[in-house]
Amino acid sequence: MKIRMLFIWTLAFLTLPLIAQKRKAVPLTPEQLKQQQRQEKIARMMAKTQRIIFIDSIVVDKQHFLQAYHLSPEVGRVASYNDFFHTNRQPDAHVYVNELGSRCYYSMEQADSTMQLYASDNINNRWSRPHLLSGINEDSIYHRINYPFMMGDGETFYFAAESNDALGGYDIYVTRYDEEEKQFLHPANIGMPFNSEANDYLYAIDEYNNLGWFATDRRQPADSVCIYVFIPPQTRQTYDTDSLTASQLANLACISRIADTWSDEDTRQAALSRLKNAMGRKPVSTDGDFCFIVDDHHTYTRLSDFQAAGNKQRYQQLTTLQDRYQRLLDTLDRARDHYATANQEERDELRPDILASERMQHDLYLQIHQLEKTIRNNEILFLTKNI
Repeated sequence: MKIRMLFIWTLAFLTLPLIAQKRKAVPLTPEQLKQQQRQEKIARMMAKTQRIIFIDSIVVDKQHFLQAYHLSPEVGRVASYNDFFHTNRQPDAHVYVNELGSRCYYSMEQADSTMQLYASDNINNRWSRPHLLSGINEDSIYHRINYPFMMGDGETFYFAAESNDALGGYDIYVTRYDEEEKQFLHPANIGMPFNSEANDYLYAIDEYNNLGWFATDRRQPADSVCIYVFIPPQTRQTYDTDSLTASQLANLACISRIADTWSDEDTRQAALSRLKNAMGRKPVSTDGDFCFIVDDHHTYTRLSDFQAAGNKQRYQQLTTLQDRYQRLLDTLDRARDHYATANQEERDELRPDILASERMQHDLYLQIHQLEKTIRNNEILFLTKNI
């Protein structure tokens, strides 16, 4: 009996590897292979989940979700295409307008139901002919590109897209504008916790209030979205996976509870205070010479309002730069229009001038943005010390 049992166990031991090999040799169906690759991708992204403090979340009507974005005027604004351009032709498209109101980025749906991103400049209160954003629209992996947002540096650009690279639905991507190549670099998926197997979109950062927003329909009914408010990190930090269980990491990656991200209560409370102020800000109407917002409590409308040393001169310099910027945009618009109908010889002559003007435009934009920040910071410092 013992010998028989020993024989049975030995036979089983020798046979199991053969059975396993046969099982391994069975090829996966295309759908199984796709699902396996998807799960592997989710696992890799989950392991690199970014450490973010989410301070608030609110479920809103999907049709009016933009109302939950309380951005400072200093960082521009977001709008639906139809509201911004006063039309009803593009119900799903969205627009970002910079703080100067001089440039906008927007999506438009094409005849084949794809969506692409465009930019346009404000010339004498009229928007110039739109041009496609180079470096993004040409990539065939993106099918519907929407929800643009440009950071204050004029280079860092966020958008959302349905793509072959997405976890599911819309994912949020980031890219940067290459001034030398005159196009955007290859976009990168910003990963978890911002992206999921649901639709995630309109990532926007308010550098003035150090707050960020994004929208998602994960775990929501069809007519609703959840808007998360977070503190934008100065550097990218991920969780220590060795100190977390798989369940804890999964909950952080999909934002099961925002309370799980409250690692610093003082930082969270300060951010909540900034959010409260941002939500309470009312549109400014004035009959003064201009409108310059210093902070939540001070808006200047005349040159005499500036009190910090040198700020009157700085503001005059700012208006000079803004005028120069508008004139340059006007010149560029005419040059581009002429270039479109010119012959090859004329294009060869125009090209270096247009490129030089575009570099100058970018430099002026950064100068204006930096000068505005300097004026505002000096004024706040003065008010803090003297009031």
